[in-house]
Amino acid sequence: MVKRILMVVVSSFAMMACGPGAKIDGKQGAAEALFAGSQPTKANTAASPVDISANCPEGGTASITGAGVSVNIGGGGAGVGTNFNMKYNGCGVARSDLGVAIYNGELTFSQNITAASGNASISQAFKGRVLVQGAYDDFLDVDVSQQVAVGDLGASGTGVSVILKGTISTTEGTFTYDESINVTAGKISAKINASK
Repeated sequence: MVKRILMVVVSSFAMMACGPGAKIDGKQGAAEALFAGSQPTKANTAASPVDISANCPEGGTASITGAGVSVNIGGGGAGVGTNFNMKYNGCGVARSDLGVAIYNGELTFSQNITAASGNASISQAFKGRVLVQGAYDDFLDVDVSQQVAVGDLGASGTGVSVILKGTISTTEGTFTYDESINVTAGKISAKINASK
């Protein structure tokens, strides 16, 4: 009898540990999750047309393939554009008290780097679906553009202002953006659902 009770208790703890992870919390959390997912693209800011595999900040890799390049030189400054696919392979993009947010899936990117009067900015368009796993149990379904200063793309632990236009869906619903949002690199707001 004691053995059977112990097995039930152990099984209950195992199920709680493997239960649903955190959900991405609302519109702000979705923006933070998108920005975290763009971190491996800093490896491609040189707009090189070669396929590369970037190490993710918290383990795993993101493979950049199918890159193409265009160069624009005009009156307002110079720009370099790339388009590529990024496949996340157990890519740890953010760490919190809950653990690591691990991305698996693929996004299509187009990226334009513009330099004018001493400033450089990156405009990125994202489309596709990524599972957000590890400490999370959610997804990102994105069709959105993000504009950010080049120096802020690789920022770590600091506040960054990004301009978002388009939609991001998570388990909470679809959020529409046409605004500037402040995010912190490596942070994804989370909501933990109470056990049923």
